Amino acid sequence: MQQLTEPFAYGNSIIHSMHPGFRLACAFLFSLAGALVTNLAAATSVLAAGIIFAIAARLSLSNLLKRLLIVNFFILFLWIFLPFSRSGEPLFNIGPLTATLEGIIYTAIITLKSNGVILAMTALISTMEVQTLGAAMQSLKLPDKLCRLLLFSWRYVHVMSMEYNRMRRAAAMRAFSPRTDFRTYRTYAWLMGMLLVRSMDRAHRVWQAMLCRGFDGTFHTLTTFSTGKRDIALLLATLGCITTFIFLEFNKIEVLL
Repeated sequence: MQQLTEPFAYGNSIIHSMHPGFRLACAFLFSLAGALVTNLAAATSVLAAGIIFAIAARLSLSNLLKRLLIVNFFILFLWIFLPFSRSGEPLFNIGPLTATLEGIIYTAIITLKSNGVILAMTALISTMEVQTLGAAMQSLKLPDKLCRLLLFSWRYVHVMSMEYNRMRRAAAMRAFSPRTDFRTYRTYAWLMGMLLVRSMDRAHRVWQAMLCRGFDGTFHTLTTFSTGKRDIALLLATLGCITTFIFLEFNKIEVLL
């Protein structure tokens, strides 16, 4: 049975041993502050802080590069369009298009802070199992419905994938061959409709089974989390990073390209 993988969830780094609630809160504060920076110096500091978090978490370099490659694939499209779409000092021309210094700096800021936030989020959140993440959300007093939505989605997304593949195989056994025609569109619409109906039916059965076993809307865990000096140090380090971002943001320190 195909399962979604958690390549960073298992390890013995200092980050792995910290309170998941603190890690989730620090990840939120870091990503919020990192996303709001607007100059090159602050964006560079976001990337540097993200790298430090990734090193502290001892993340697998190959898996980390694969994740960054996916993110930067979409950022690549920004490099194709943004340098030519902002007014400013011209640098070079490609046909009728003119790339400006301001456009390149703006795109570089997006690239740096995006990679920094992804690195920090991976180090702080992806290093815990989804069940632990649900417990962390509950420890922060987030709505129970949100916690249940996360945990149930993670648990059953592969089940829905298997159900869809089963229906596709059944259609293929009946000589269905996808084409660009109305019959193919109608068949896929039926597949999606049947998947929705079966998902609702399964969700209803699972919910009734859980109620029969005394489920009261809260997921309980046998693992106890205690706050220690490392957790306080992580929070202080995150606040220090945010203070640095704010200082560089408002002081407009120039960085040479």
